[in-house]
Amino acid sequence: MKQIFFWLTLLAVAPGVFGQEVAAGRMLQPTFGLNHVAMLQREVAGFPLWQYVASLVWVLLAFLVAAILDKVVSQQLRRLTAKTQTKLDDKLIDVVHMPVKIIITMVMLNAGIHMFQWPEWTEKMLSTVFALTMAGTAVYLALQLVGLALEFAEERYFADDAQMAKLMMPVVSKSIKVFVIIIGALTTAQYMGLPITSVIAGLGIGGIAVALAAQNTLANLFGTITLLADRPFRVGDRVNIDKYDGTVETIGLRSTRIRTLEGHLVTLPNKIVADSGITNISLRPNIRQLFTINLTYDTTPAKMREALEIVREILRAHPLTHDFIVNWKDYGPHSLDIFVVYWAKTTDFKLFLNALEEINLSIKQRFDAAGLDFAFPTQTIQVQQVDPKS
Repeated sequence: MKQIFFWLTLLAVAPGVFGQEVAAGRMLQPTFGLNHVAMLQREVAGFPLWQYVASLVWVLLAFLVAAILDKVVSQQLRRLTAKTQTKLDDKLIDVVHMPVKIIITMVMLNAGIHMFQWPEWTEKMLSTVFALTMAGTAVYLALQLVGLALEFAEERYFADDAQMAKLMMPVVSKSIKVFVIIIGALTTAQYMGLPITSVIAGLGIGGIAVALAAQNTLANLFGTITLLADRPFRVGDRVNIDKYDGTVETIGLRSTRIRTLEGHLVTLPNKIVADSGITNISLRPNIRQLFTINLTYDTTPAKMREALEIVREILRAHPLTHDFIVNWKDYGPHSLDIFVVYWAKTTDFKLFLNALEEINLSIKQRFDAAGLDFAFPTQTIQVQQVDPKS
């Protein structure tokens, strides 16, 4: 901070120390005392030689002040960012320090152009160069900030979905950067006094024509952006979309591919996917199994209680059973019906089928040992002989 105060004090007293000249309607022209040097009084192209040297000194001073401010401020900011755990602020300083340094230099050089007495065409030309340089630097800084923001978003929101990040981030990055460049170019053109109204009108007409020609493509692209924002599924998830049940293989810019349970590969436009109801089967917390055990009507109440207790005991003891319900529910047309529902602790369908098989085998073995008979649809036909004389 002492260095900043020193240089600011030096710049404040410089006109008094080095001398200055005042021109009508102009800012103070710094001479740095060179106008009193005899050997620099000779004129070159209508201007004294000391003015050329003073302009060069101002240029060097602009670079020097920008470098000092950049170094001192960067040091102070890095001391503050060292106390934080995130690396985002460190990257931010690395990104902005050089563009800010260039902008400070250009501001001082542009101010110098208006302080020194040069021909009007020279001032206009150099002012244009400085303005374009500052505009280009500002656009470059904006692009770097966009890249940094997208990098942060990718690390935070797509850390566990590398394929989606690889697919979408380049598209989003290019789209935003093109938008920044266009806005920067139009703003610079307006500052330079160029007629941008007609250009914008032309872009509007062209944009309408392109939008009409690429309506479906844009609809699918917006569908992709919707899927990116909502993230209802990922590659590898089993989903049910628009009557198709299968595993998501790829998510593209235009379409999503699903491998159905029958083995067919179905390609769905992202517009349809985004507008459809999506059931992500892979995100279910467990798998439910529901079935009915039918016992014959000659089963006694005691045997019915034993059957209920057997099923509950089997489900309670199995390691993959999360919860269950077992109750005698109905008097069926041909059986006494026991309602059974249980939830498995896994979402892996193969593990669930193995557990289902073990539970079914246990029920069959325990019921056979207990003398419990399963019912099946039967018909009783009663034949009665009729006396023909009656």
